[in-house]
Parts: sequence; C-alpha cells; structure tokens
Amino acid sequence: MYKLLLAGIFVLISGITTAASEWELKKDENGVKVYIRTVEGSSFKEYKGETVIHNVTIKDVLNVIFDVKHYDKLFPDVSGQKLLKQDGEYHNIHYVIIHTPWPVSNRDNVTELNATLSDDGKSATVTIVSLPDYLPPEKGLVRVQGKGTWTLKETADGNVSVVYQYHGNPGGSIPAWLANSFVVSHPFETLENLHKRLEK
Repeated sequence: MYKLLLAGIFVLISGITTAASEWELKKDENGVKVYIRTVEGSSFKEYKGETVIHNVTIKDVLNVIFDVKHYDKLFPDVSGQKLLKQDGEYHNIHYVIIHTPWPVSNRDNVTELNATLSDDGKSATVTIVSLPDYLPPEKGLVRVQGKGTWTLKETADGNVSVVYQYHGNPGGSIPAWLANSFVVSHPFETLENLHKRLEK
C-alpha cells in the first residue's frame, strides 16, 4: 500500500535545489536506470531516471509528456487531471490529484510545463514547476510542490534518450525516511509507462 502511496505522491513533489551530492545508481532494469542523491537543506532526496525510447521522434515523446488527459496512464496513482491553461503546443498549466490509501490524505498539485526545443529539433528540455498558489486549496487534499526537468535528445541511430529529474517535498506529515524509500519506484514506473505509451 505504501508503495502505491509514495510512488504517486512523488510525481508532484517539490523543493529548491541549492547543492546536491553525487548521483547514486539505485536501479538498472528493463532499459531504465534510476539515480538518487541528497540535496542540501532538504530532507527529501532528488531522483533522476534515464532511458532510451526506440524508433520515436522528439515530438512523439513531447506529445506524451504534454498529454494531460492521459496522465493516469503515465504517472503512478494519478486519479484525476485537468488542463487549466494551454499556451502554444508545448506550454501548459495543469492540475492533478494523487490517490493515496487511508489514512493518508490525497494530494494535489498545479504544475506548469514548458518545453524549449533546439533549432535543429534534435533536443528539447521541459521544465516542471509547481504553482501552489494558482488555485485555492481543496478541502481534504494536501497541496504539494515540485520542480524538475525532462531532457530529450535524439541519438545517432534514430532513438530518443530521456532523462526525467525531480526534487521536492510531498507536504503534510509523511516522514522523510518513508518518502525517500520510494523515490526509486516513481521514476522507474513512469519511464516504463512512457515506453508502453510509445513503443506499441
């Protein structure tokens, strides 16, 4: 149960990265590598997931990352999602709800996504920034925050390398040791889901 709880919460957590330790490889399986590191001034660890998606383009991957209405198929435990604002093809503000088992309160988050593509279209960076004050608090939900990036690069053999990096705080009374025990499962499952969405 706690695996489901924290895996979902960590899609939405945040923090301000000031200084960090070296990355430590924690999982290498099914073409997905997950690293974690400690961050100065934070009780919560930062994670980084890496993989390569075969026979796709940069825009194919971006289309999944920005496909808010299907976030329940990409991120673990997303139980509700809503597009709040669309400004161009790759810039939006959206809202998600994360289901957590009783007695822990469900979480929610408002997030801004913004992609910057290289001139040749062979690389892109998507910034992930929480906007906790964009909407009033919802009764019964804990508003969480987060910031991170998706980094996409076309490889010489026509594939796309993907790096998904994030750091934050899940909010509420979840102890850091418990939250940190699942910073590996969230990016791992997310990148596995990304493969499933794209490699059909």
